Amino acid sequence: MLGVLKALFGRRGAQASPQEAVACLNRGAVLVDVREQGEFARGHVRSALNIPLGELRAGGTALLDARLPAGTREVVLVCQSGMRSRVAQAILSGDPARTYLNLAGGMAAWQSHGLPIVRHD
Repeated sequence: MLGVLKALFGRRGAQASPQEAVACLNRGAVLVDVREQGEFARGHVRSALNIPLGELRAGGTALLDARLPAGTREVVLVCQSGMRSRVAQAILSGDPARTYLNLAGGMAAWQSHGLPIVRHD
């Protein structure tokens, strides 16, 4: 619980604007969307991998090791507003194998910048 509070109110991890996130994805980063499946289905980034925060909390880096492409060194985390992805970033912060960036403003910021989404309604 202390880690979650620190993530929300303490020192921030690295943030990426929507434009910076696009640049990261273009150079090979993987986008992990930590929203629930229903939220993900209503609109997500085409290349995003959906791993809800609860699953990520339970599985940690071992779950990512199993789900991410081999050799992934940079991960952009996203949720709707940027709060859950900050929690995910705090959970994963001890992983020396990867850099974790939080998409500042989440999917709301992504969409407000006119960036494309995919829907599965």
